[in-house]
Amino acid sequence: MRTESPVLSLKQAAAYLQVSKAHLSNVINGKVSGVPPVRSFRVGRRVLIKREWIDKWLETANQEVARQC
Repeated sequence: MRTESPVLSLKQAAAYLQVSKAHLSNVINGKVSGVPPVRSFRVGRRVLIKREWIDKWLETANQEVARQC
């Protein structure tokens, strides 16, 4: 039985969010206007993101969009 990892690579996180790696990279770097950056960390050249950070970011981003409407 395989358990879900609490830490995702950029590729895994993009698949989890159903977006491209390039778009997620732009979001992480704050290059997408109106979208808060996703928290991440680097190990060497690898970009890693905790699953809980993604889930928290989704909730926060959803609340911000709801306030703007």
